[in-house]
Amino acid sequence: MAYTIGDLGGTFRDQMYRILAGGDMTVPPSKDAFITWCMPGLPYQAADFTFAAQGIGTGANANEDKLLLQQAFNFASLVDFIPDVKSAYSSDRQDGVWRNASGARLSEIYGQILKFSKVVHYDLTDAQKARLEKFRALLRTTRTVKNLVTDEEKEVTEDSQLLKAYKSYMQLYYMAALNYNAKRIAAQAAVGEPGKLAVADWSNNAEIYRLLVSSAMDDWTSSGYRNEVDEVNAYISQTTEKSMLLWKQNLERYYNEAIVNALGPGQRFAYTTVVPGNFATSPGWTNYHMYHQMVDSSTASSQTNWSAGAGLGWGLWSASGGVTSSSSNYSQDFHVDDFSLSFSMTQVQIVRPWFYPEFLENRGWTLRKGEGWNYDEMPSDGARPPSGRFIGYPLQALFVKDVTIRSSQFTQAFTAYANSVGANASVGWGPFVLKGSYSHSESGNHFHSESDGAGITVPGMQIIGFVNHLLGKTPNLLDGIDEDDLV
Repeated sequence: MAYTIGDLGGTFRDQMYRILAGGDMTVPPSKDAFITWCMPGLPYQAADFTFAAQGIGTGANANEDKLLLQQAFNFASLVDFIPDVKSAYSSDRQDGVWRNASGARLSEIYGQILKFSKVVHYDLTDAQKARLEKFRALLRTTRTVKNLVTDEEKEVTEDSQLLKAYKSYMQLYYMAALNYNAKRIAAQAAVGEPGKLAVADWSNNAEIYRLLVSSAMDDWTSSGYRNEVDEVNAYISQTTEKSMLLWKQNLERYYNEAIVNALGPGQRFAYTTVVPGNFATSPGWTNYHMYHQMVDSSTASSQTNWSAGAGLGWGLWSASGGVTSSSSNYSQDFHVDDFSLSFSMTQVQIVRPWFYPEFLENRGWTLRKGEGWNYDEMPSDGARPPSGRFIGYPLQALFVKDVTIRSSQFTQAFTAYANSVGANASVGWGPFVLKGSYSHSESGNHFHSESDGAGITVPGMQIIGFVNHLLGKTPNLLDGIDEDDLV
C-alpha cells in the first residue's frame, strides 16, 4: 500500500515524542517538559565538541586555545534561545540566533530578571549565612582563565565536582530511559515481517531494559549524590525565601563571571557546555528504525494538544536561506510504495553554570513593570500553554547520526526538490538536514547525503530537537510577603 511522505513524517513525529517524553510506569512522562523540533536539523562534527571534553583554555598552544574558544562560542550562541511552545526551531530562527539578530536570548532575559527583580529580605542569622555559603560552595566552583586578546585573567564559575557527578549520572539515567522507551515504542508499533524482531526483543528483554533504568536511577542516587544535591537546593530555596538579597548578589556575580570574550568583534557569550563532554565519540547511542507499514500501527499518542510543533507537517521539504516550501511535483502528498528510516540517537544535557533556574522557581521575588522590566508580559503566566517572555529553557539536545532512508521514490522526490532550490542551500525533510554546509564550522566542510538511487545515507551528526523544561508562573510571589519587605 502506498503512503504519503506526510503520513510517514507524522508517524515518525508521534513515535519520537513518545520515546522522548516517556509514557509508562517505568519512565512516566514529565508534566513540565515539552519538545521543540528543529526544521531542519543542525549539523555538527564530533570535533566541534572538543571544548566540552577538554574545557576552554586547555589547548597545547594558542591556536588550539583559539579553536576551543570558537567552538564554545558557537555552541553557546546556538542554544541561547527561549523555546516557543507554538512553533519549531526553524531555519530562519536558527539563523537569527546564530547571527546575533534582534530577539529574545535566554542569557539576556535571565540577566535582566536578576538585575531588575525585587527580592524579599529579612535579616538572617550568622549561622544561616554560613550554612548558605557552605552549600553554595558545594554546587559551584571558580577557576581562572586568560583572555587571549588582552592576556588578562578572570575567574569563571563552573559546576563543582559534586554537581558534575550529579549531572553525569542523571545523563546516564536519561540514556537508559531513552533506550527503554525506544524499545517499547518499536514493539508497540511493530507490524508485519519487519516488526518480528522488535516484538521478540521486547518480549525477551523488557525486564532487562526496566532493570537498566532502575539501576541507572540507583547509581544516580548512590554515586551521583542525587539526594544530597536535592537537599542542598531545598535548603537554599527554603532559607532564601526569608532573605534572597545575598543569594541574588551571588547569582549576579556568577552570571557576570561566566561572560567570556571570544575572538570576533563583539563576540561575548555566557559559557555553556554539555554532559557528557565526549558524547560524540562515546558508545551507548540508541538505534531507531521505522518502516513503511508502521503508518497503520495503532499506538496511543501521549502528545499534548499544545506541544511545540505538534501540528507541523513533517512531510514538507525545507531549505535554508528563507526558502521553506513544498515542491509542486513532490509535496507532502507525494506517495511512496516502500520506505524505511534508521539512525542512532542520544540525548545530552545542556549545562549553563551561570544559570540558576532555582531562582526563577523561588517565590520570594517579583518584577515591577516600568522599574527596569519594560516588557508588556511577565516571564511566564504559568498557563498551559504558557505565555510570556521566559516560559522555559532548553534542557537537553537530541542528536542523531548515520541517518539512512531507503526508498527509491523518496530519493527521487528529494533529489528533485534539492535541485530546485540551488546547489548551496541546506535541504531537509522534517527535522533532518540531508544536504548542506556546517555554517558554524571553521573547516568549510559540507554536510551531504550519499544517494545510490534506491536510498539516501547521511553519515554526519545533527541536532534534530530540544527537550525543554517548562516553568510555572514566574514570578510567583508568596502570599503574605509585603511590598515593604522587597528590596
